[in-house]
Amino acid sequence: MSNQLIIGLDGGGTKTTCVLFDHKGFTIDIASDKGTNIYVFKDEAIARILSIVRSILEKNKLNHSDITAFGFGLAGISDLDSREKLLKELDRINITKHSLILSDVEAAYKVLCPNNTGILVNIGTGIVCFARDEAGNIIKEAGNGYDQGDLGSGYWLGKEIFSRLILNEGIVLEDSELNQIFEIVKSKFDVQSFRELYKCIEDDINIFPYLASLGEDTIDLAESGNDIALSIVQEGTRYVSEYIKSISGRMQIINSDIMLSINGSVIKNNFYRNLLEESLQYDFNKIHWISSVLSPAYGAGIMAGNYRNININLSNIIKGVSN
Repeated sequence: MSNQLIIGLDGGGTKTTCVLFDHKGFTIDIASDKGTNIYVFKDEAIARILSIVRSILEKNKLNHSDITAFGFGLAGISDLDSREKLLKELDRINITKHSLILSDVEAAYKVLCPNNTGILVNIGTGIVCFARDEAGNIIKEAGNGYDQGDLGSGYWLGKEIFSRLILNEGIVLEDSELNQIFEIVKSKFDVQSFRELYKCIEDDINIFPYLASLGEDTIDLAESGNDIALSIVQEGTRYVSEYIKSISGRMQIINSDIMLSINGSVIKNNFYRNLLEESLQYDFNKIHWISSVLSPAYGAGIMAGNYRNININLSNIIKGVSN
């Protein structure tokens, strides 16, 4: 068998990872860019997806025709208009027949739960709890989108702390914790005053990436002792604990040890996860957290390879990345 090349892409709300590897599991190259959630960034996301793929090909002196399978694991694929536009762009460069478009969560599940068993808790910019039953049917909690609730996500944390700041504008200079938050917001938005901040919003900038990036800052502030931030993170983890209890109940996992696979910058934060574990301490005997060194981009690539009748050994990829 000749060497078959595969590209996998993981497009989240704030970061995109693209991997180039072969059917033996050897990683050739990795590239990254800003977020490519096609629901949030629309045409900009599609352009960024095409750009990062083109970049990794050019760097390795390859053409689209040299790739056997393309896997695109993307946030926001429920946006049918953007999905259709992406398909048209893939058709334009003649790779549609070699491509598989799936959700970023499915790609992560492939890496973290390769036997299609277990619960994935995916919390970064967004949030979703994902599993499959014995028949392979999807079981899901949350994952409705940043503007549809999805409580406890990175975006939600950032939105909440931003709202607390705006509502208390009048006492920011008198309150050290609010002032601490304002300093971070000024840095994010590159402004020096509330007037400049409101001007940014009035100018109809896409506020999503700013608020999403505040999520991890909120966790850091909470860990450093900022009580405003701490109350937000505690509230967020309580919401997430309800999602986990709901999906585990549907999986008939009650009052026992539970294994939770995790993906996303927020849930991988030790402080956030410890607060979440506190919220779940009376519901399970013990929680076993499972993570992976692999990007979900590999999961997208593996599934695209399977679609093209290429079976890729996940353990070979892990060995290569670990070395």
